[in-house]
Amino acid sequence: MIWVLLLLYAIFIYYFILKSDSQTNTKIFSALSGVFLILMLTPLWSDSLFMSFINISLFFPFVFGFLGIILGWFGIKGGVRGVLLFSNILAMVFYLIVFLIGTVGFQQP
Repeated sequence: MIWVLLLLYAIFIYYFILKSDSQTNTKIFSALSGVFLILMLTPLWSDSLFMSFINISLFFPFVFGFLGIILGWFGIKGGVRGVLLFSNILAMVFYLIVFLIGTVGFQQP
């Protein structure tokens, strides 16, 4: 199921970002924002890749999220920008919940 969502997101990136009539740098910013969103959602589709990110730093997925939001802000204007910003913010909230449950919720009394 997750691979279907990733495929749909890749189709979204291709048709709405790469085929748009905007400047090249805004296309690159939007495509990179989509890539950082996909990397932010690694706990859903690859446990080993997520663990390699966590072994680097516990805050590494937050870096992906912030970079995705910043690059999405400078990306293509219109509905694409809204979708990228909303999905990156939603992924950040997801990881924040996972982070808080993992660090605070599983402590022994």
